[in-house]
Amino acid sequence: MKILSINLWFDKYGHKTLAQLKSFAHFGYETYAATIIDEGKELKCEIYRVVYTDKETSGDTVADTMADNASASYTLTTQASQILDKEPFGTAYFGAFRYLFDYASDNDFNIVYMRRLMSKIVYAGPHFKHLSKKCRIVYEIPTFPFDIPSNRLYALRDKLEMFTYRRCKKHISVTSCCLYQHGRPDPDWLLFENGIDISNYSIHDMPPLDSASATINMLMIANMQSWHRSERILYAIRDYKGPHRLHLTVASPESPEYTAMKQLAADIGIADMIDFQGFLQISEINRIAEDCHIAVGQLSGSEYGVMETHAIKHKDYCGLGLPMFSTCTDSSFPADYPYYYFMKDTDADIDLNAIIRWYEEIRNNHPDYRKEMYDHAKNKLQYNGYVGEIIKRTS
Repeated sequence: MKILSINLWFDKYGHKTLAQLKSFAHFGYETYAATIIDEGKELKCEIYRVVYTDKETSGDTVADTMADNASASYTLTTQASQILDKEPFGTAYFGAFRYLFDYASDNDFNIVYMRRLMSKIVYAGPHFKHLSKKCRIVYEIPTFPFDIPSNRLYALRDKLEMFTYRRCKKHISVTSCCLYQHGRPDPDWLLFENGIDISNYSIHDMPPLDSASATINMLMIANMQSWHRSERILYAIRDYKGPHRLHLTVASPESPEYTAMKQLAADIGIADMIDFQGFLQISEINRIAEDCHIAVGQLSGSEYGVMETHAIKHKDYCGLGLPMFSTCTDSSFPADYPYYYFMKDTDADIDLNAIIRWYEEIRNNHPDYRKEMYDHAKNKLQYNGYVGEIIKRTS
């Protein structure tokens, strides 16, 4: 059995694809990943063989495999590639998708899994009928409804994407999505929550906090959008009047919102307290997290109607052993989960005094909190259950 997972943003979201493929590997699948890279005047199609180097753990049944959460590392080996010249109106993507789909068809793949293609589905959709004769197609919509468009052009793009998806849907075996509470999915969609690969994380000792004036180190992982309201943490740091020194590390790809946040930190006089690291691999984040105390979660306010999240960074924080705070509920964690600080008044100023007191109580009452969080991530936040359901639906 073989699966090819296509992710056009493998550079940003490859860790999610690899975590999903790890679960497929546990079910006995040969795992492959593919992407299309825009190199200016050319498009480059890349197909990788993904091999997990831990002991093979395929169970006799789906339940056996779902229960197995062994850690893994992996190797990526380029299996095939093709370079296409860019053409007007993006039409080279027709050829790029045909290349990837032909590879899957000619090499006896059972499943082709696609992370949301956004507007590029216009170029992939015409090939779905041919592909579906040889492979089962799984189409993932990472969040539904879509992110709030920042302008009319993006709104039109989203409508075009869903129009094309509806026309192609009859060729898709499974559509899966992470659902926000105000979403209305199709009745046959497979709902799921983001997951992680626990092998990306290590259990670290509790970082020191040996005096009332010691520095509190915070971590924020983000892929900044305007509706994330990430800037709220900067105002909270500015307004904090407690005894501790504060330091925030921000790991986020470059974007207009990221640039604006760096400028805001300078404008309000806290630039020396913020370390803007740009995009970081999870291995680099794991190293930084060793010295961190608290993590900054989703901070959306009610004006955007985003009151629930399935943010993958919350799972990252759990695997890293970092208690987190957020203005959104997250069903990945029970309502009484002691390491998730939910700010019920989502539009109020962030009170870091209260959050730090909460964290200090954790240190006093749960000295093994990092291991407890890691164990929760290992047992509850990986992709095995989701992948097991996909296999059932495509068999």
